[in-house]
Amino acid sequence: MEEKKMKLDYKKTILTGFGFLATSIAWAIYDPYITKILNRILSESEWVTHLSQALGNAIPWIGKFAEAQGESTVALGGGFTLVPLFIGIIMTFDNIFGVIFQPTFGKLSDHCHSKLGKRRPFIVSCAPISAVLFTLIPIVALNVQGEMRLPLTMFVIIFFVFSMSLWRAPVVALMPDLTPPELRSEGNAVINLMGGLGSAVGMVAGTIGIALCTLVAGYSKAEIKADETLSFPYVFFIGSIIMIIGMLVLLFFVKEQDTSIKLKGEQNQYADAKARKKAAKEEAKAQKAALKAIKLSKGERKSLIFMLGTLFFLFCAANAITTFFSLFAQEILHMITSEATIIMLIFAVCSGAAALPAGKMGKKFGRKKTILAGLSVFLAAFVFFFGVFLGMLGGKDLSIKNYVEVNNAYIAIDDNINGYNGMIGDAAQAEGRTLEDDEVLTMEGYLAYKNDATKDVNGAYAKFDKYLVENAGDGIYDAIITVANNILSAETDDFATALTTVSETVDSVTKILRVLIYPVLVLGGAANMFITVNTLPLVLEIGGVEKVGTFTGYYYTATFSAQIASPIVYGFIRMLSGTYMSLFYYSPIMFGVAILLIMFVKHGEAVPDEVIKQAQQDD
Repeated sequence: MEEKKMKLDYKKTILTGFGFLATSIAWAIYDPYITKILNRILSESEWVTHLSQALGNAIPWIGKFAEAQGESTVALGGGFTLVPLFIGIIMTFDNIFGVIFQPTFGKLSDHCHSKLGKRRPFIVSCAPISAVLFTLIPIVALNVQGEMRLPLTMFVIIFFVFSMSLWRAPVVALMPDLTPPELRSEGNAVINLMGGLGSAVGMVAGTIGIALCTLVAGYSKAEIKADETLSFPYVFFIGSIIMIIGMLVLLFFVKEQDTSIKLKGEQNQYADAKARKKAAKEEAKAQKAALKAIKLSKGERKSLIFMLGTLFFLFCAANAITTFFSLFAQEILHMITSEATIIMLIFAVCSGAAALPAGKMGKKFGRKKTILAGLSVFLAAFVFFFGVFLGMLGGKDLSIKNYVEVNNAYIAIDDNINGYNGMIGDAAQAEGRTLEDDEVLTMEGYLAYKNDATKDVNGAYAKFDKYLVENAGDGIYDAIITVANNILSAETDDFATALTTVSETVDSVTKILRVLIYPVLVLGGAANMFITVNTLPLVLEIGGVEKVGTFTGYYYTATFSAQIASPIVYGFIRMLSGTYMSLFYYSPIMFGVAILLIMFVKHGEAVPDEVIKQAQQDD
């Protein structure tokens, strides 16, 4: 009689995937919004300001180098700052904690005995803690004032990252526990789909958060665009609610074996279990010794080293983009975070769409060639974007340094407008009303006011003009005029004319870059998947079937090392370069090094698919 083919229980697998969905939405919100929060509180921290000044005085060349890149507009809030470096260091915490604690708590869950099973006790106990801490991050960061603001925010962030590392491994291990080995590849695809859905929801959470902020708090969209942090608590609340929902789905709709019963049985057979464990240990030792005896050839070792180097630089490039993109979008594209995350959603969707073609191309043309093609497209897209940017500056007879100064001048006035909007918005809230859209000040409205010969001296923009001088100092007018004259050849002593010149220059560049970023990230998203799908199989093939576990470890060591190192390295580069446009030459350089290294990889094609899928499940 023919054996009946087993089928995956899609309903149970989808329900199991709610745990991975919950963690994915949290991280999709974490990167773009935490970098924004850190940028704000670190920039406003007196401690960071004093430390930056002390370091600049102690090592003069650092300050001079930063000034040479365009950070010399002192009256406009420029100057050497450690903020980008500190952001980079803090953004590595999740990867560091993941490397240290995820394996530990994964192993602890293997030996957990409870009525809820092995994995769910960790999820049910830790997910609510993570959700509460996640909600607290923007509340603490944006509402606590004074010296305690930075340390309290760091306390909440660190404990959130720690709590997430306690239940991520048990969440990932839940599907293999509940799925027969022959169906785990199919189950893994469903779990990854749920994770992708969580990431997508996280990327649109900013838009949903703005809608909630408008509905619940009564802020207008214009107010939120002027001060996007008004919506941050709602964005994080959305992530927290979905974390709780994911945990409840696992608690009530996913059933694990009652391992407390298993414990009682094990206690009755303790001696036998101990003997079996000793025998298994001896067998594993023998297998390890046998595998050690299987050595790579000199060529294979060389290929492995170059491939791991390729992975390191590849992930350095990709991690910098995902970590710092929202700050790049704010400074260069003049976008708020919710707009930046929608762009990253397009990147993610294109990556997902390219997954199947990428796998097929790897089989047809070879994995190395497919990876090279992906790296080349990624590199070309970024070089094209940066090349267009340089071309526009060349047409205006501007260097990057000069444009940074002009852009800083524009941002200084725009930030003051947004700050003033926040102030009058708070005043309106105190009166029990919300600002109407026409009450919210804009750069365009301010320019129209300054260029109007018959100014309303008692109007909103006249009041802002007084606020600007009080907040930024008497030198703000002269600083804008200096930038317009020295860099843009405005030849004027009129502030309105100078600011108009600065604004028109920045707008002309920004409008083109805001359009160009879409095709760049569409191509980048597709190229990313052509690389990602084929790198692990190539590494595994170099080691052979006998060393799949060892070489999977090498793979993740290289990639995690890059994700820990890259935010710090790029943070240092941004600190010295003075602009997040440096992202578009940092990443291409990393991609370029990856291309050079992979050229020396001479081994690694065609590992059986089932071995690859097993390695991905075991991770």
